[in-house]
Amino acid sequence: MPKFSSIEKQEANNHLNMITGYNPHSCPAPMALFNYEELIQKVESGKRFRMFTNNVTSFPHPFFPNLYITKLGDLVFRIIRDNLENPYTTGKFQHVLIHPKIALISQLMIRYSPFSYHFWNYQQIENTCETCFADFKVRIQTRDFDTKHKSWINKYRTCNDTYDRFMNFIYEESSRFEVHSLVVQRKRINGLELTFNDPGFCNRSAFEIVKEKADEIIQDTWRNRKKNNVLGILSVEEINLQHSCSIRLVFFVRKDFSDLIPFRETALYKNLEKYLIDFNLDYISLGQIYTMNSGIAPLFQGQEQNYYDLNQLHIGNRLNILKYQLVVPNHWFRINDYSCSLTVERGRRDYAR
Repeated sequence: MPKFSSIEKQEANNHLNMITGYNPHSCPAPMALFNYEELIQKVESGKRFRMFTNNVTSFPHPFFPNLYITKLGDLVFRIIRDNLENPYTTGKFQHVLIHPKIALISQLMIRYSPFSYHFWNYQQIENTCETCFADFKVRIQTRDFDTKHKSWINKYRTCNDTYDRFMNFIYEESSRFEVHSLVVQRKRINGLELTFNDPGFCNRSAFEIVKEKADEIIQDTWRNRKKNNVLGILSVEEINLQHSCSIRLVFFVRKDFSDLIPFRETALYKNLEKYLIDFNLDYISLGQIYTMNSGIAPLFQGQEQNYYDLNQLHIGNRLNILKYQLVVPNHWFRINDYSCSLTVERGRRDYAR
């Protein structure tokens, strides 16, 4: 598995929660998928399994005065509880896949049901969890699972390398640029596609409708790149808890000077303005991500936070955060199949044409 730093995990998780429509004010925060991965790494590398101990820890057992929960045990208990309600592991998203190992350990925890025992029956809980994780270690070594896992990891590495090459092209073309995102969305009523008798029925899937409109915007914007200064375009497939299908278009725009110009006064906005709509089923709007849109967060170094100057202080950290948001969520969460959601729509090979 690729190793991520704490900031990579947190930024990617925050971004994933935001685009999937998780609202921290209306429901408890689900555990991050990287927490499941931490448990998996401990299970894979460990040859001993202890959830309880007589040595003093920060987690005393509520019913037995001389019994304590280990750090591993605390992580296991938190994930067991979370796994019952976490929208990423309980299938609340349509047509979504999560990392094969996370999906497997989630399914096995449901099958072995360690949560069904009362907390005072700690020996049975530990024995059940040990059996569950031993089964997990056997299953991940089968030929079929190994093939699936390698395919998942290889596609992520390809996505990561593709993004790096795209950004290197942007750096070569301009040392100053802005990033702007546009969300093209088709809503699903109650999570379902429209049927023949429904108003607004169209003999295409929500994704096909969104893809057609996104392609139209890409082509129109790219034709006018000499006026709007667009250097490259990325697209990112997204889905939310309401099952709306979206494609986020991410435009990288050359900046010749550092003048602070409102986005609504730029050639790119004038190019995109005619597409902005908010109808019953169809929605196209500027994004609300501070690293990819202006007017979302306070100015930083006298500029909008979607402005990047390769010669400015802390630029490396800011570009890394942009990458964590666009690339890293694909390690845990994908739509429809094993392919990553990030695609280079226009880049180096298109620019000279």
